[in-house]
Amino acid sequence: MNDNIIKEIQKRILGLLPKEYRHKPGFLLVDSCSELSRLVADWVMDLNVSKHILILKGVNVCKTKKAHDILIVLTDSDGVYVIDPTIWQFFPRANSILVTIKDNADLAIEEIKKIYGGEWFVSENFVPLDRDLKNKYLDIISQNIIENLK
Repeated sequence: MNDNIIKEIQKRILGLLPKEYRHKPGFLLVDSCSELSRLVADWVMDLNVSKHILILKGVNVCKTKKAHDILIVLTDSDGVYVIDPTIWQFFPRANSILVTIKDNADLAIEEIKKIYGGEWFVSENFVPLDRDLKNKYLDIISQNIIENLK
């Protein structure tokens, strides 16, 4: 995994938003972390960067009483990447969806706890999505964006 892959995935995420709102993704992506995390995990698997991705669930994230999903991408050669596809919900000024890189999943989870607060646990081992599920997630994200624009 490298910076170009992270930037490309981030570009795809922002490409889901209306052009005029891409500079403020935080409020548009509210309530889409679950679906978007799974789509991004699928995109990462399509790029053959990793064959093992964990979905983490946090509760009481940033002292908001909200739940949140993020990814831990385990690579064979260059560490464990923590990716938050909707990072702007909690950190509006974030420049990247890459939260941190650590040597192993346990260290990554400890770092997530320091950054986000709250309680975190592995909610699932990600498995690739079929076409119907991808489309369902894209529809949910689209509907959430429409609702958040109101």
